[in-house]
Amino acid sequence: MSPLLSNAVSAIELGVEDYESSDPNRALSAVRNIAAGVLLVFKEKLRLLSPPDSGEVLLKERLRPSRRPDGSITFVGAGRKTVDVQQIKDRFDSLHVVADWGRFDELVRLRNDLEHYYTTASSATVQGALADAFVVLQAFITTQLDYEPLALLGEKTWQTLLDISSVYERQLQVCRAELSKIEWPAPVYDTVAEELRCIHCRSALVKAINPAVPSLASLEFLCTACGKVSSFEDSIGDAIAEAFATDSYIAMTDGGDPPLDFCHECGEVTFHVESGFCLLCQAELSYTECAVCGASLGPDDQDNDGLCSYHKWQADKDD
Repeated sequence: MSPLLSNAVSAIELGVEDYESSDPNRALSAVRNIAAGVLLVFKEKLRLLSPPDSGEVLLKERLRPSRRPDGSITFVGAGRKTVDVQQIKDRFDSLHVVADWGRFDELVRLRNDLEHYYTTASSATVQGALADAFVVLQAFITTQLDYEPLALLGEKTWQTLLDISSVYERQLQVCRAELSKIEWPAPVYDTVAEELRCIHCRSALVKAINPAVPSLASLEFLCTACGKVSSFEDSIGDAIAEAFATDSYIAMTDGGDPPLDFCHECGEVTFHVESGFCLLCQAELSYTECAVCGASLGPDDQDNDGLCSYHKWQADKDD
């Protein structure tokens, strides 16, 4: 076993030990160690894919050109600093290496939230982190490293992760079943509901207190992990952003129209362009086409009295 993979196993073992501790202050340490362990597992794959005598080129942040004895040019790794998360994603994408980035990103978000916003974390919140790690590790270790997770991590660590994941998934399914009772006004909310998290502890174990309310604004969510209640308005904003984070990133980096826009009523970035209404306040467009040229109108055109920005400018100039 390479030193890198050995460090990954040690970090995961420490994370599990932190979780099992009776000291609540070790909850953050558990999430930190698990996240670090999974990241090291990903880096091990890049190390394995690096050509011999390349200075572990795929693992290193910096590359430098080198001339082979035959005169051809190659690249080798430079320095001691290794790739960050985005570089791993980019290199995996180029090399067609599959990883469950959705669950890993959620694990990292939880780690960051616990470090910056929360002083404590409930056991169920950490359960969720370890459950995500279990799914990521099970698939990646088996398909990308050609190990059996049980053999690599050891029976005690792997069995603990398996037990945690099983318990957590059962609780999650109960909460998701309760959320499914809400009569959402459009199918797009099904995607948003999957991203609902407790605003107090970041746990996904949330359910609607009374799903049969007359309006979405009346919805309240109970977190079964920490027991706190949050409103629809407080909870849904983060869920909307997470549900469309990937599409928004692609639009920003590769071009194209973003899926969300500023709402002309509430001012939040929660107007779903494809659906034509705000996912937060449910405001719809009063004007959809310019009365002069027929161009499509968006939320930022609603104050133009049914005109696109150009014809509104012309009308104002003529006045």
